Amino acid sequence: MAKKSTPLKEKTVEDLGRLSRIGLKEVEDFISYVRVKEELEATKEVFGDKELVRSIARGEDDFKAARFKDWKVVREDV
Repeated sequence: MAKKSTPLKEKTVEDLGRLSRIGLKEVEDFISYVRVKEELEATKEVFGDKELVRSIARGEDDFKAARFKDWKVVREDV
């Protein structure tokens, strides 16, 4: 399914087409910065939820102890 384009995205693509190579590199750098910043904020949110962190740790322990189901078996039930 294709994503619907928004006026903001359309204008941004149009503006990108008018930038120099140097300008495009600056935009790329800024986009990378914003993406990393958003990922860091999401990570902070996860680590702020103590029960979620404990649940993730339990899942890692279960995996290390081979307490899991084979995906093929799970898929058959879906």
